[in-house]
Amino acid sequence: MKKLMTVLCAGIALACLSGCSDDEKNTAAGSAAQPTVVKYSVVFASSGTQADGAKALGDLISQHSNGRLEMQFYPSAQLGDKVATYEGLQNGTIEMTECAVTDLSAFNPMWSVFSLPYIWEDGEQAVKTMMDPEVFAMLSADAEANGFKIIAWTDLGSRSFVNTKRAINTPADLDGLKIRCMEDAVLAEAITAMGAIATPLPFSEVYTGMQQGTIDGADYQIPNVLAAAWQEICPYMSLTEHFTIPDLVFVSKVWFDGLSPEDQKALLDAGAAFTEKWNNEIWPNAIDKSRAQLEKDGMQINSVDKTPFMDAVKPVVENFIANATDEQKKLYELVQQVKQKY
Repeated sequence: MKKLMTVLCAGIALACLSGCSDDEKNTAAGSAAQPTVVKYSVVFASSGTQADGAKALGDLISQHSNGRLEMQFYPSAQLGDKVATYEGLQNGTIEMTECAVTDLSAFNPMWSVFSLPYIWEDGEQAVKTMMDPEVFAMLSADAEANGFKIIAWTDLGSRSFVNTKRAINTPADLDGLKIRCMEDAVLAEAITAMGAIATPLPFSEVYTGMQQGTIDGADYQIPNVLAAAWQEICPYMSLTEHFTIPDLVFVSKVWFDGLSPEDQKALLDAGAAFTEKWNNEIWPNAIDKSRAQLEKDGMQINSVDKTPFMDAVKPVVENFIANATDEQKKLYELVQQVKQKY
């Protein structure tokens, strides 16, 4: 009897150990099945080149984190406009977004340097200059001071006028046209200087505004015009290429700081891989293909002599520099120096 009790006790102990082990395995498996969600809130559409980029970014985040991080894509301002998204990032309720570098002028006027017209030869030069260690150090420090951690840079080429009325060949052709611009004072001044009536408006209201005639047009890049389906209501696109404004991808710093070192590295590595893939593959491949589709859909795309447009905005640049803050002057001078390398 004593021997039997000993065997029974040993069996119960083994069963307990086995059960505990199974529970621990189940708990571990449950944890592995619940990746950390990365909500990606943007204003651009759910289809098109930027949406293709979003899918690639999500795949890279998953790959580099071995599935520990999972991006959820919220296009077309589903989680709110840019202002609401930035607030979400600052308090950690939204994890990631993409925006024009000039949008950060809402937090520090320093970023308005990138609103100046015709300061770059092309988007490649702009991105390489901003990613240069010396320039990036200044931009990154300010972004983080405002609650944002930059993880990627995207070349979006240059913005040109799209409108419902007529082809634009000279600044005189802009006379009387209400042209939407992003909500930045320098951008508005430049569009006004070229002859149009600058009309700051959230992106989500642009299509309806052109459709209803409250605005006559806007400016955008060729692949993004197609993604936004502006050719449905705008017969004209004129390649003035007046603003060259890259987008940056950034995450909530308060959220990022709460990640494990492994997940922080995975996110930064994914951002670096996305920067490479976007700038060397996705965007370049989209330009000619998108133009061909726009023209097939009936949009008239004309080249222009940019010199008159450049002459028209020179006073805007000169006025900006004359009245710039010390920080703006420092950034402007640094950019002018560094861009010569690229």
